Amino acid sequence: MMLTSLLLLAAAAAGGQADDPVAPARAGKTQCVMPDQAKKTCVGTTSYKISGNSYEATTRLFLAATPLITMEIRTRGTVSDGQLCETIKLADFQAGTVYMNGKPAEDATANAVKSQLTAAVAPLDGKNTCTTIKPAENGLLLNELSVDGAVRPDLSQKFVWVSDKDGYKLGN
Repeated sequence: MMLTSLLLLAAAAAGGQADDPVAPARAGKTQCVMPDQAKKTCVGTTSYKISGNSYEATTRLFLAATPLITMEIRTRGTVSDGQLCETIKLADFQAGTVYMNGKPAEDATANAVKSQLTAAVAPLDGKNTCTTIKPAENGLLLNELSVDGAVRPDLSQKFVWVSDKDGYKLGN
């Protein structure tokens, strides 16, 4: 599950159409990454606050079902040439908040989760990432992620834009 979470966050710098990749975010929608449309669950969600060509992203990751463990991570980036771009910062993961059953986890649990996740992210620390949105099958979109200019299919993920009224939640 940690690798899935790493992939989700690496692909979090994503948007909508190539001409304005954050148009759905500007309209208040959230990315539901790796959705199960029948269950209305997402392995992760990313919401955006857009200001000019800059954004702040809040990504929530589903890590475990029992007990329910999630993590919230905040990042910043820029909209450039129809892509959303940011530099992966290990400090963003270390500063994230781990939740157990919806409440902040005890330090021991939080530190264990962060240790595993930051170990997985460490090879990407300081790398520049950009995401291009492409159509995928069944009405989904694909966050095609590049790292330092090289497309990384292993870090690219499918998603759908959702709004609060759609009833999606973190889970698998």
